[in-house]
Amino acid sequence: MNFIIKNLLICLLFMSPQIYAQDIELIVPDTFLQDTLGSDIAFKIYVINRSSVEQTVFLVRTINILPHPDWTSSLCFGQSCYAPIIDSVATSGVFPFPPPLQPDDTLDTSIHVFPITAQGTATLQVQVGTFADPGTRYTYDFTAEGLVTSVDGDDGTVNDYQLGQNYPNPFNPSTRINYKVGEPGLVQLKVYNVLGVEVASLVNEFKNAGNYFSDFKVSGVSSGIYFYTLSINNFTQTRKMILEK
Repeated sequence: MNFIIKNLLICLLFMSPQIYAQDIELIVPDTFLQDTLGSDIAFKIYVINRSSVEQTVFLVRTINILPHPDWTSSLCFGQSCYAPIIDSVATSGVFPFPPPLQPDDTLDTSIHVFPITAQGTATLQVQVGTFADPGTRYTYDFTAEGLVTSVDGDDGTVNDYQLGQNYPNPFNPSTRINYKVGEPGLVQLKVYNVLGVEVASLVNEFKNAGNYFSDFKVSGVSSGIYFYTLSINNFTQTRKMILEK
């Protein structure tokens, strides 16, 4: 009997705990969203680690049907959105991805849809799971609708200015900035380093009301944090972006 108990204890001692996808809890507020062209349509997926150990969480974009070549979608961890061509991301801790999710912590993930110039509807699907049990996944279907006018029926460009978050972010070697012009005027879109020194002037011209975008292509600047500012008429807005080489 002692021999049996002894061997059983040894087996229990060296047996690694089994962790399954059920050890994460997911909160998905919306699966259908609509906004005007030039906006950032973001579907949030909050992942909570309900287990007693850290977990490597992954997202896989399994369906990405976009109505126009100008539309793009990106997977994101927090404020970091990855290139539209990347279909899977994970909290591996390997640059540029964040570390594994700790017990009781919440991971802010999302899939962003960027409708640029053409009205339409995008269909996307995202699967979420853990490396501990990659075969078990949560699957969510999302629908994003891009409209010429705002949701309430008013013209989304009249008296409405907006500077979107660049994507991808972090980026290298280029990133796209969407912005909305409410009324005709001289538009200035400039990039500054952390010392406030201008490093690029992306737009400096008169534009009519509408939705626009500008690409910032890196040339002769180092990795780090940069700020970009949109100025038109009496409107000014600044956002932060990160260049990682």
